[in-house]
Amino acid sequence: MQETKSVCIICGKEKPGIEVKPDFVIESIRWIKRNITRNEKGNRLVVCRDCYPAYRKLRERFERREKIYLTLGILFALLSFLISSNKLYGLGIGLLVIALLYLFSLLSYIPSLNMEAVHTPEKDRGRAKS
Repeated sequence: MQETKSVCIICGKEKPGIEVKPDFVIESIRWIKRNITRNEKGNRLVVCRDCYPAYRKLRERFERREKIYLTLGILFALLSFLISSNKLYGLGIGLLVIALLYLFSLLSYIPSLNMEAVHTPEKDRGRAKS
């Protein structure tokens, strides 16, 4: 069996680092690569130490954009519901706009990291005492 490589999602190099937390976007991409393109590599996705500052900036930008797009979508949905003569139609259009704006936020998607897997010296010292 082939050993999985740790590949940094920022620089693309094979390096050790903090593992990316699997979520619906990562799983969807892996499903597409496995079932449609048949090009799944099965790498362990990480962020290396050198790329962490760049990752942090990109992740913060993604989180900000996600909140802004969802807020705008909710405001637009509320407005379309209030001014629409057919409330069901206004609600449907509003939900469609929310979904579309959320998908736009995924254009700058950066996954979160699995910080529970990271061992800090404080945690390790606490374990050694018990």
